Amino acid sequence: MLGWATVAMGLFYLAWRYNVFFVTDTTIDTRGLIYPRAIKQLFTGIYLGEVCMIGLFGASVVAGPLVLMVVFLIFTVLFHLSLNSALNPLLYNLPLTLISEEEETRLLDREVTISEASPSAVHDGEKTTNGDGHASVQRAAATPKKANFLLKFLKPWIYSDYNYLRTLVPRELTLDAYADEVARDAYFPPTVTSQTPLLWIPADPAGVSKQEIAHTSRYIPITDDGCELDDKGKMVWDTEGTRPPVWEEKIIY
Repeated sequence: MLGWATVAMGLFYLAWRYNVFFVTDTTIDTRGLIYPRAIKQLFTGIYLGEVCMIGLFGASVVAGPLVLMVVFLIFTVLFHLSLNSALNPLLYNLPLTLISEEEETRLLDREVTISEASPSAVHDGEKTTNGDGHASVQRAAATPKKANFLLKFLKPWIYSDYNYLRTLVPRELTLDAYADEVARDAYFPPTVTSQTPLLWIPADPAGVSKQEIAHTSRYIPITDDGCELDDKGKMVWDTEGTRPPVWEEKIIY
């Protein structure tokens, strides 16, 4: 049953994901709060299960499992309160302190760049004087926090804080402006925007490919450019100097 349930949930996920991306249209901004609300609602099932188990063990008069379930119920309540106290400030308040930290980091990076360009010696975390007599302050080299997997899991606010996660985001990535048709069709389903695929066949000395192109081109696009058959009947094409006719540029969103 668990296997079939997994398959059913996977298919339901794919169908719902497709509907959210390409079918459903709404002007309501959930501000990303649907997922944390769903996580919190999981505790409803946990509470009901624990209360039912307590009732069953109480009716059966088994002291050991009954005490354990009461302990688990108390632990669940405490964990729920701890989760709410940790997540609610991040869900319902804008962390303005991060904006100030980002601005301070940007200013420090600019000062480091200016200091590296000066001919004077540079020392991390020290105040140095440039050639023009102006002082600049450099940031000390950030020491990565090292810990085992258990500590990282139990204390994410220390080992996965903003400064650490910031290093994982590429800062030098720049994307060109999207073409008008790319921006217009970005959220359309592939069945709407996809064109008829181009059939690419190799050219041959006997001219069979030309005949096939003449017959098939009346129904679908077809070409034999850039590829041909050699004397051994193998396809040969320039893999470095030319792009195949079926090549499509990958759009990075």
